[in-house]
Amino acid sequence: MESFWRRLRYYGLGFGLGLILTFGIFNTRGCSWMPENRVKDAMNKRVWIVDMQKVNCFYKDHKLNDAKFYRLMQDTDISFTKSIRSGRHKVYDLTFTDGKNKEAHCLARMTDESFVVEFIPGVKNLKEYRKMKSPSIGASIIHAPDQKHLVYSEDNPAIKEQLRALGIHNDIQLQKELLSGHFDFQKSRLKEQPRPIHVIQFRPENNKKIEISATCIWYKDKIKVYSLSEERLPF
Repeated sequence: MESFWRRLRYYGLGFGLGLILTFGIFNTRGCSWMPENRVKDAMNKRVWIVDMQKVNCFYKDHKLNDAKFYRLMQDTDISFTKSIRSGRHKVYDLTFTDGKNKEAHCLARMTDESFVVEFIPGVKNLKEYRKMKSPSIGASIIHAPDQKHLVYSEDNPAIKEQLRALGIHNDIQLQKELLSGHFDFQKSRLKEQPRPIHVIQFRPENNKKIEISATCIWYKDKIKVYSLSEERLPF
């Protein structure tokens, strides 16, 4: 029995030292099961968007660009007490050190089964967020997962023919074109059940006089394009 308690004390000592190393030295970065890291992992699997009317000012004020913002978000602090954590539509309160080495703040909004995470600058708290109106123009795509086959088109002859007419001959080309566009808030329906509907607009590389609206869903961690519409621009 004495041997058992001695082993138990050694185990407890080792476990305690492990916790100290994890929380004190590594700052929970290696623990994917921690709530903060689970949220960051969910964000990193999605396409990042910011209101087109706010992103340039936000970057200028905090000395940021797309790559630097992504990098700083990996170490952001998430205040769960100031966040909406339940339900399909989640909003997280983020605090990070910006490009000027000063404290900065924004919100991140995610919907279950949606492939986008929207970063919202200039909103101090949830009270202001609830009064906020949806962007009237759209959102810039500032980051996408580094995944070669992230986007694919539905196996539909009509869509395949549309894509060929636009000079898009495979899913790799489609992914490049799609992620060069912007997210359309007005046409997207993120509250749709069972899956949110996303619309991304882009101008094909070989014909900038046409704007394509691609309607997509998130299916098995990939972006599935199932409908395309064209609009000829008046310039």
